[in-house]
Amino acid sequence: MGYIILLLLNLIAPLAGAGVILFFLFSSRRNLLKNLRTELGQRFAFGKGGRVPGGCIWLHAASVGEVRSCVGVTRLLKVYYSRPALITCTTAAGRAVAQKEPVFDIVALAPADFYPFIKKFIKIYKPFRLFIIESDLWPNMITACANNGVPVGIINGRLSRRSAGRYKLLWPLFKLVLSKISLICTQTEDIARLYAELGALRRKIRVCGNMKYDILNEDPPRQSETAARLAALGWAGAPIIACGSTHEEEERVIIAAAKKLPAAKFIIAPRHLERAGQTAQMLKESGIGYAVLSKIKERGVFNKPPQILLADAMGWLGAFYKAAAIVFVGGSISRRGGHNFLEAAVLGRPVLLGRYYYNAPEAAQKLLAEGGGFLVDADNFAEVVDKLLKQPAALQNAASAAGLAAQSFKGATDKTLSAIKEYERNAKT
Repeated sequence: MGYIILLLLNLIAPLAGAGVILFFLFSSRRNLLKNLRTELGQRFAFGKGGRVPGGCIWLHAASVGEVRSCVGVTRLLKVYYSRPALITCTTAAGRAVAQKEPVFDIVALAPADFYPFIKKFIKIYKPFRLFIIESDLWPNMITACANNGVPVGIINGRLSRRSAGRYKLLWPLFKLVLSKISLICTQTEDIARLYAELGALRRKIRVCGNMKYDILNEDPPRQSETAARLAALGWAGAPIIACGSTHEEEERVIIAAAKKLPAAKFIIAPRHLERAGQTAQMLKESGIGYAVLSKIKERGVFNKPPQILLADAMGWLGAFYKAAAIVFVGGSISRRGGHNFLEAAVLGRPVLLGRYYYNAPEAAQKLLAEGGGFLVDADNFAEVVDKLLKQPAALQNAASAAGLAAQSFKGATDKTLSAIKEYERNAKT
């Protein structure tokens, strides 16, 4: 039955691909298609594309966060296997970040999950192993690799109960896919249980932790540039609330809170930068004073300091978190599961988060339990911020608790490598 579903998916894949393109053409994210013509070659596995003699370690990452989380383990895998590394990314943003990392020998967009394209891709690059980062599980990618003698592993594996529920709707297909996977390294024991419930053999599963936490940066780049930009805004001495990876619903909550807290300054960094224009329009319609990061001159002059800074460029978020008194991490008021809570916590910043934190439950729960995190929603966002700002001692205690919580999550990269070595030893016996 699983193979029948897979066949049907391949039959409808061309129509689905066309539908996705049409969706983006008429959405606020249509800028993602601006390089469509040049990207189609990689999506369709056209050309020779940089063949690696003797095969390579193939890593597949969905986007930016997954790319960054696998840099350390890729470095270790290249030494262990004595082979070069190829990384494919589902998004162009992920590819752009990967291209800046010297550890990756070849960087490409992932071929569309259509069996003929994947098979051609395998023929071109002759991968030695495939490691999928987190949760970007493409049925044809996994099946084609297994069918062509390429063992497949999941590392830094992530799976929410909601996603598991959706997989159960196509359980014969997912059972087939799981049967093709040789090793599953999960972030948590709860995730391991979900994989087991879906049919993965427990002997294939190892709980290793979250590798993203091993790359938490306590000294983020662009701090001096950030200080200059904030000084240009006239924000010297003002309490700053940095809001990262935000979605539309959350931005409306932030704007409403800002109106109630005129002495505080807010930074909004949308999760998807292509939405920055939409966010700017929202700010304009609200009547609140705002500035756009890319338009600020280091010696900018404002008749009145704006209350909100819209971050419309990548690479600044860590420095903004460092400059803030309090951080809100998005995707948690809107139902996206939450983004990287510990990226702010490791900098010693109290973390505000909504109740939808199912993408990183252990990190969220530890922050909340130890006093480094605070639950917020549309009704209490301004109240929680105001209370923290008015109690410096409580704010400092929360900052210290957040930092300690973040440090406790490190070590997953080494555990993952150990699990891979164990798999290789067992595969030889």
